[in-house]
Amino acid sequence: MRILWASHVIPYPPKSGVHQRCYHLLRAVASRHDVDLIAFTQEPWLEIFYPSREAALEDCHRRLSELCRSVTFLPIESLKRRGGQARTALEALVCPLSYTTRWLQGAAARQAFMTAARERYDLVHLDTIGLGPYRPFFPATPATLGHHNVESHMLLRRAANEPNAFKRAYFRQEARRVRRYEAKTAKDYAAHVTCSELDCERLREVVGSGNLRAIPNGVDVEYFRRSGTTQSDQPSIIFVGSLNFYPNVDAVLLLLNEIWPLIKASNPELRLDIVGSAPPRNVVELAAASKDVRVHGYVDDVRPLIEAATLYVCPIRDGGGTKLKLLDAFAMQKCVIAHPIACEGIDVTAGLNVELAADAAEFAAAIQRLLADRIGRERRGSAARELVIERYSFAEIGRELCEVFEAAAACKPLPKEGR
Repeated sequence: MRILWASHVIPYPPKSGVHQRCYHLLRAVASRHDVDLIAFTQEPWLEIFYPSREAALEDCHRRLSELCRSVTFLPIESLKRRGGQARTALEALVCPLSYTTRWLQGAAARQAFMTAARERYDLVHLDTIGLGPYRPFFPATPATLGHHNVESHMLLRRAANEPNAFKRAYFRQEARRVRRYEAKTAKDYAAHVTCSELDCERLREVVGSGNLRAIPNGVDVEYFRRSGTTQSDQPSIIFVGSLNFYPNVDAVLLLLNEIWPLIKASNPELRLDIVGSAPPRNVVELAAASKDVRVHGYVDDVRPLIEAATLYVCPIRDGGGTKLKLLDAFAMQKCVIAHPIACEGIDVTAGLNVELAADAAEFAAAIQRLLADRIGRERRGSAARELVIERYSFAEIGRELCEVFEAAAACKPLPKEGR
């Protein structure tokens, strides 16, 4: 088939959760079909991964051109103008479209999609609901819509966790408007692709019946595997996650402010490693107050740090979708202690392949117990790797997405989940 794939982020390099999912699924589809890629340039990501914007665009274009028939990068005009994100957010208060469905609109993008519409495609895949306004450019072509999160649900959760009254009201209004948009446009797609069965259930509450299919987040199980060469005599815990994403920042602040003080006094040799791009000032300042906390920022290869850690902690209690960072840790056979929300969409079993904790006291107790239980750590780590090999390998997940695309293009019922 010939497929147009539109993405809200340049899907390279696969060094963050969203980049990993986009890149590996795109690669799987492009191995079986001819794909034209249109991707929006989120420049903060380029600044993390590359020394310059020019080097970033050149390398990304070259790498993605090895997979795709054509590659087009577009600016995000709403963020490049004066006032950027804040101006777009304020405009959404009075304009018909929400922020979620406005931020990727622009003259260059409209021209690119108008040009693409002159081609003959068997399928158009829009990889986030923010690209929905470009669906009408292809009225006669079957289309699929990707949901990295159920956006209206994630916004409601964000509103519930927001202490600022103005922001809380804004997120609630945005959630209502996005929910209406999700419901109104659902029928425009031959299939909706979510990251988990849980997100399918959440989306079904909004859109009713329809072709919904979970293609879970995955992991490269050959890349993320224990080497056996990285060892550390000092006990340590590690958190990994991009720190330009609010649920990760919230998790790190919980870790530093509430969990760390509870465990450090009785474990004076314990070290905490925080790994993630763009750490904000408040995280850096809090970490600097303790000589045993290290903030690494962006790390090109996180595997040695994960392998050296005694425990992997993930106190994420906000956001949506599924957390690829956990799948990476599972593949590395780490003993993981995580908030139940962090595990949403992953078929974990508490006490078998993960340890669950819902607040600072529970995290501290689990960390204390498992620091002293080497056999328990190894048992959970081995079970975690078995889980991802069986259920979350990108090779298998990519094959399933191809089947969904092929059925959608032929206007056939979606294939049943094969796992």
